[in-house]
Amino acid sequence: MKILISGKQLDLGETLQTRVTERLGPAITKYYDEALEARVTFRREAHLYQAEISVHVGTGIDAHATGDASEIYACFEAALERMEKQLRRDKRKRRNHHAGPDGPDGGP
Repeated sequence: MKILISGKQLDLGETLQTRVTERLGPAITKYYDEALEARVTFRREAHLYQAEISVHVGTGIDAHATGDASEIYACFEAALERMEKQLRRDKRKRRNHHAGPDGPDGGP
């Protein structure tokens, strides 16, 4: 999976980029192994930092989450929590709940 990290009018340090890569990869592959691309954008508005995460998992599956906080690491963690929640709900919704032990129609 390709992870793109950028900052709008903000200089991102190597530590932050490493943290984003280490936390985002496992969080996404926990729900979707075939994720294609993730974009993380940081910006500062007044006294708050804002992190925006966009993930393209596959055909028709895109997820977006944002997080705000007074610290840059905290805003990323808030956005990551929302992203995980959204991916978990999407995966649960796409699962075939009608499948029985023998097949989709429940019979042999």
